[in-house]
Amino acid sequence: MERRQALKSLVVGAATTMLPTTESIAAFMLQEKDSLAENKALFDKALLNNPKLIGFQGTHQEFSKTRLTIEGTIPKDIKGNFYRNGAALFERGQQRYQHLFEGDGMIQDFHFNNGEIYHRGKFVKTRKYQQEQQAGKFLYSGPDSRVTNGLPVSTPETINTANTNIIPVNGEIWALWEAGSPVAISKEDLSTLEYVNLGKNSDYGNTLKGLAFSAHPKIEANGDIWNFGMSHTGHIVLYQLNAKGITRNVNLIKTSYRGGMLHDFLITHKHILLILPSLEKNNTTSGFFNAIEFNDALPMQVLVVDKATLTLKKRFDLPSGFAFHYGNAWEESDGSIHFDASLYSSVDVLHHMNTLMKGLNPKSLSTAKTTLFTLKPNGTVQHDYIGENSEFPRINETKVGLRNHELYTIGSTETMLWNDTVSNYHVSNGKIQQYIYGKDFLVEEHIAVSPTNKEGEGYLLGTALHVPSKRTCLNIFDVKELSNGPVCRAWLPYHIPLGFHGNFVATT
Repeated sequence: MERRQALKSLVVGAATTMLPTTESIAAFMLQEKDSLAENKALFDKALLNNPKLIGFQGTHQEFSKTRLTIEGTIPKDIKGNFYRNGAALFERGQQRYQHLFEGDGMIQDFHFNNGEIYHRGKFVKTRKYQQEQQAGKFLYSGPDSRVTNGLPVSTPETINTANTNIIPVNGEIWALWEAGSPVAISKEDLSTLEYVNLGKNSDYGNTLKGLAFSAHPKIEANGDIWNFGMSHTGHIVLYQLNAKGITRNVNLIKTSYRGGMLHDFLITHKHILLILPSLEKNNTTSGFFNAIEFNDALPMQVLVVDKATLTLKKRFDLPSGFAFHYGNAWEESDGSIHFDASLYSSVDVLHHMNTLMKGLNPKSLSTAKTTLFTLKPNGTVQHDYIGENSEFPRINETKVGLRNHELYTIGSTETMLWNDTVSNYHVSNGKIQQYIYGKDFLVEEHIAVSPTNKEGEGYLLGTALHVPSKRTCLNIFDVKELSNGPVCRAWLPYHIPLGFHGNFVATT
């Protein structure tokens, strides 16, 4: 009963988690200009001189079924759909959002069928999207964007943009955000079905409605779905769902973390790892993301949670750092835990996504290093840098929580605006394969697809925007020969907004 009451209290306050504080609202009100209109004017002007910004321009249109033009040969054993999600609608009327994370989500679907690939794209029809679509203007303030005379935000779902990731669950796909419920999407036509009640068909009933459910759940080989949700109180909600999306267990971990940004986590076969970065909120600064600051005197912390009981077992202090994303974790028989991170020495990358929305080039941008951590049973910590400039780490999905040998990332080689390189790090022997797309491409997350379910076999799939032709291409690599370039490149006749995360759903 006590835990259920605590869950209810988190829902009450969750709506304000990503909204401006009283102090920051006061700062907003001191601004005489319409900052969202100014954003649009700045971006439109910058786009005239920097064509690479088309990836961040956004779109108002959906994409009907379109066949891609094939270069090379599609591997016959790739069968299914490659789904991606990302923020896609940034402007309404003459206004433009402050931050890249605020845009309404759009699902991109690349369907492999009999030697051909078809694309379609649809917005996630959240309540926010539908209301603002009908009004033709922004109605709600976002994490960083203040809408004058905006409508009140009563629950997290009011501003849920469902714009970050997708996972397949029980014949549907779930569009995921950071601070609210998943949104169920039909695989048949990408129509929006409903907000997922995580307590449905379980003992939790309606007590989980509106709780944060992060965009980076981990799915084990048995189909169990593990996830977390962060609240403004410092509590972290932990979830275990079965393969059908029915919640089996929930618990609250009380932490002192007040950094605002907690995007990803990890599991091993025994434990959950919650990695708290060296971040703090400055509540006198306007905006949610804008108020997040890096504190190099604050160590990162790893909370090790028992998966069987969802209770905290141990804490580790790490050197200061920040990571959006982690690839994988595993542990040895002696209790040592290993995990990797795309580790930053600041939080500049978060604020870079603010300058992108205005079309401004950052003066300098720190990049992440692929870092391997080892947590010893005696409480000591070891870390080693194995690669420069990495983001969006992915592994073969059969290795979630188990020892992996290969780690796939993207990074920047010839341009700092976005990514242009895909890499395969062999964690055990240190070997690296890379393919550099070049400065004309803006490269998105690449994922491993293995028809044999074996690590080191199969393909790497990823999309990239070719700036000169203003077209998006889907690229297929043989994971064993990544440096040789794509074995197949499939072209759309148009470009789609750069997205965040996705997954491949195989069919027989």
